Amino acid sequence: MLMVLLFCWMIYRRARMAALAAVLAIALISFINMDARLVEGPLLTGNFQGTIDFDEIAIDGDRLSGFASADSGQVIYASYRIRSIEEQRRLQELGPSATLQVAGTYEEPRPPAHPYAFDMPGYLERHNASGMLEIKTLESAARVSGLHARLAGQRSDLIEHIDMSFPESLAMEAQALLLGDRSGMDAEQARIQRTLGITHLFAISGLHVGIVTGMVYFILLRLRVRKESATMLLLILLPLYAMLAGAAPSVMRACAMVVLVLGARLFRLHVSALQALSVSFILFLWMDPGLLQDIGFQLSYGASFGIIASLKLMEGASFLKSGLIVTAVSQLCLYPLLLFHFFEISVSSFIVNAFYVPLFTLVILPANFILLAATFLPLGIDGFLFSAYEPLRSWVDGLTVSLAGLPHQVWTPGRPSAGWLLFLAASVLLFFIQAEKRFRLRLLLILFIPPVLLSAKPYIDPGLHVSFIDVGQGDSALIELPYRKAVYLIDAGGVLRFDEKEFQEKKRRFEVGRQTVVPYLKGRGISSVDLFILSHPDADHAEGADEIFEELAVGDLHITPGSAANALMKKLAPFAHEARVELPKGGAGWQVGETKFMYLSPEDELYEGNDDSLVLLMDHQGQRFLFTGDLESEGEAGVVERYGPQLAGMTVLKVGHHGSKTSSSQLFLEALRPQVSVVSAGIDNRYGHPSPEVTARFGDLGLRLLSTAENGTIRMTIENGRVTVDTSRK
Repeated sequence: MLMVLLFCWMIYRRARMAALAAVLAIALISFINMDARLVEGPLLTGNFQGTIDFDEIAIDGDRLSGFASADSGQVIYASYRIRSIEEQRRLQELGPSATLQVAGTYEEPRPPAHPYAFDMPGYLERHNASGMLEIKTLESAARVSGLHARLAGQRSDLIEHIDMSFPESLAMEAQALLLGDRSGMDAEQARIQRTLGITHLFAISGLHVGIVTGMVYFILLRLRVRKESATMLLLILLPLYAMLAGAAPSVMRACAMVVLVLGARLFRLHVSALQALSVSFILFLWMDPGLLQDIGFQLSYGASFGIIASLKLMEGASFLKSGLIVTAVSQLCLYPLLLFHFFEISVSSFIVNAFYVPLFTLVILPANFILLAATFLPLGIDGFLFSAYEPLRSWVDGLTVSLAGLPHQVWTPGRPSAGWLLFLAASVLLFFIQAEKRFRLRLLLILFIPPVLLSAKPYIDPGLHVSFIDVGQGDSALIELPYRKAVYLIDAGGVLRFDEKEFQEKKRRFEVGRQTVVPYLKGRGISSVDLFILSHPDADHAEGADEIFEELAVGDLHITPGSAANALMKKLAPFAHEARVELPKGGAGWQVGETKFMYLSPEDELYEGNDDSLVLLMDHQGQRFLFTGDLESEGEAGVVERYGPQLAGMTVLKVGHHGSKTSSSQLFLEALRPQVSVVSAGIDNRYGHPSPEVTARFGDLGLRLLSTAENGTIRMTIENGRVTVDTSRK
């Protein structure tokens, strides 16, 4: 994409034919080279026994994982479950780089839960990995020597040093800003940064590299080092700093550009920023073609190209105005890509970054370098500096939280299709071309019309959509009414937590609400839920609910009567304080347009378990959907007794209790005779859901049965009285 933009920009600049031909030739050669080097064909299968070399091991709780090189030279993703705290300590003492003698089995990576969820097969492809190895036996482990291993070890030691010597409130930020380690950042901090559009400030980028280069160059000159010698030292130090900072694409890009410019200067050659950008882009892709699919690589080069191509807009501008233009240009250039990857962007970032970029550039980033240096000095200098800096940082944090709490800062239109992505990118390119000639206010229409049209899409959609989201061993269903009149979410999935030893606890637990349900909603362009229904307070239905409240605006909350005293619901209460809570019983109903809703259960206000689940019947254009929570056979019999005639010939049944043998009784299935039934269950779950007895009942009655374990997320659409079914796994 960068080459396409570069080519278009060169045509606009009326570059010579020789230059255009050179760009096309380089692009073609690069494409052929990358295509030849990308891993193709099926992933490795079967057993493995031998040696694997890790460049950087990640140990989180009782799980060791990372990319490694096998004996054959192939890259694999390997993981191992640590057996004891003693073994965990031995592995941690090895440092980040190690050679392991192992035996294990290649496993097929699980497909994504839906198109907007984490894609493990795609992750392996981006890293040119040939397989995913589950290590069964760890026979021996040894340190790895060499420059890369030493730098990785030094980075690990520095991260630990910051953790030990910095105040707790400052340690995470210093690790992120100085060494590119964001593992200590919690989900709430990440959400605040996304809301304000300042995430890029906490990842090492060109801004950081420029400050590091300037600081080192200034110090060397003050030490009376000749300019040529100082330049030579920077050429050596910058690649080392890039490795020390975690070798993120943005760091490598910035360091490579500076090295190219400085190196050319030694030979009295002039290399422009655009030339340095293009050369580094090609070199990195030659070394690692998978980088082309890396989000950080795309965003770093996309922003850099946009800023370089728009330098004319900054001619004669003041420092402050130039900063505002750089921020606006980078945000505008990246917004189509940001929507594609994250489904939303911060509209306040244009204003917020005008304050935060200078603050980080002039104060926070230099302060962290100074504080790190002070921790190695005697006489308690670091304590004095921390006491002066920490109150300022605390004030900035408070301001950040307050700003993030303001409403309507994030625009969530969902993921654009390939056609929409090209349309949005073309509008940005056209705007900058026209603005460079002469800026006029009406040019803003070129920018605003495409996103307005994209936002309007759901509101002109006449279909009603029901999605059974693949949340593993749990339940979650989404209802989108026609013309986006309302959005209802039934349950939010959850992870059943079992007792763990201290060494097994992970820093970052898997959160099904935040990592599976929320991405699906945002990918569909949903940032608020009109009605959130928790069928009952079991962990696999409600454990992810707090993350829904944190990430989305929720209007009404329906819970089953008597469940408010449940321990899980008490834990959820502080997160749900802004929602209007109702406890509906059987017979309660409402209507939106031509869509009718009615609860069929429970009958009383005493919550006693699964049979008191909220059971919801939806009727739209004669097509009826029944959502049963974890209703079991006794509760099913009661529903049939009370509403039998209304249930006959059901269109879609959400099967109760994940297909457990205690649900989906013969009586219930014969009364409903659903056209399609959906089981929400996890792949290879420990309970064996759906039960063979249950699947046999469906088979004997000739009823169609779909499962999220096999089919992934299942989306059904009702339009013109007809139901169509689409699944994320074909």
